[in-house]
Amino acid sequence: MLIVTGQHFATSPRKVDLHFIADVLSKRGDHVDFLSLRLSWVSRLSKDGRFKFARQRPLNRWTTVSPRTDEYIWYTPFHLMNLRNTALNQVSGRVFKLLGSHLPFAVRQRLPSYTDIVIESGQGPLVTAEIRALAPNARIIYHAADRLSTIGSHPAIQKVFEKTIDDYDLVHIVAESLKADIPPGPPVVYLPHGISKQAFDTATNPYGTARNVVSVGDMLFDARAVAILAGANPDWTFHLFGKKAFLDPSPANVVAHGEVPFEEVVNYIKFADIGVAPYLESGNAEYLSQSSLKLIQYTYCRLPIVAPVFAATGRDHVQGYAPDNEASLQAAFEKAVSYDRTTIDTATALSWEEKTEALFSSAPVSSASTD
Repeated sequence: MLIVTGQHFATSPRKVDLHFIADVLSKRGDHVDFLSLRLSWVSRLSKDGRFKFARQRPLNRWTTVSPRTDEYIWYTPFHLMNLRNTALNQVSGRVFKLLGSHLPFAVRQRLPSYTDIVIESGQGPLVTAEIRALAPNARIIYHAADRLSTIGSHPAIQKVFEKTIDDYDLVHIVAESLKADIPPGPPVVYLPHGISKQAFDTATNPYGTARNVVSVGDMLFDARAVAILAGANPDWTFHLFGKKAFLDPSPANVVAHGEVPFEEVVNYIKFADIGVAPYLESGNAEYLSQSSLKLIQYTYCRLPIVAPVFAATGRDHVQGYAPDNEASLQAAFEKAVSYDRTTIDTATALSWEEKTEALFSSAPVSSASTD
């Protein structure tokens, strides 16, 4: 199998859903390769955190990272990025279309051998047509991890996605609301993220004191919200995980751990008292209430959750607050403090094994729905 991603690397310290799925497939004997896109000299100029990590890895060649996984980090002179200006985006879109960017020869050679290819939302749709042409017999799955507009993708990518929709055999969405983004064409399957249940079940307590709040991830990270909560609750310690998850200046009761391996993060999640999902308000981000992996992980660990109202739908233990409203934010935190954790239902949580089996076979799963 091949995973095509514009956000992650096979060896990234922070694991996301694609890594867990790859782990499951590898354990059952499958070979899983990663092709990482969206890296160029522009990445360095834009202070893309991925650039620093990628430069520590071999570029533009296949590298074996485990017995059943090879990685290709594709470094190019230019990649299509959102310039946040309509006129500039129109020009860059035309230039990209004119110059093109064909897949490297070493990647093209391998494509016919794959039986399954997962293409993640983001830069992935830009290479879908070429992949389909070179791997006509593969099952190609579009993995809608995020809404393209929410993650700030170049507007041309949405047009390419719509144009190439028939090149996919299946579309996988992690939130039911994302179905509205998918043009008519292939079947759509909704499957929530899985959970590494064994890792959480065997976690050990890393805290030396009580009253600990955990925030995992830096997508749409709202530093202001965390600063308000930390200032209003000095007797609580806030633990932040993620490369861009930090406060400047940082209060004494805020600990920024940075990018930490998943095996360490699970301990902080499992034994926290409250989970926070401090998402910045962003257009069309309501799907996060279902797709956010940290919300699912918090729920499995029975943590009361504090999150903005657009990400709080569907779970009674998520206390929603109005963004930019300090009183609402503090009220949500106080409700989380007093929430009865024993009432939080964890029965619907899937393991990554169950999730992967449902995605790559026709096996029905109780929390999944297909069209």
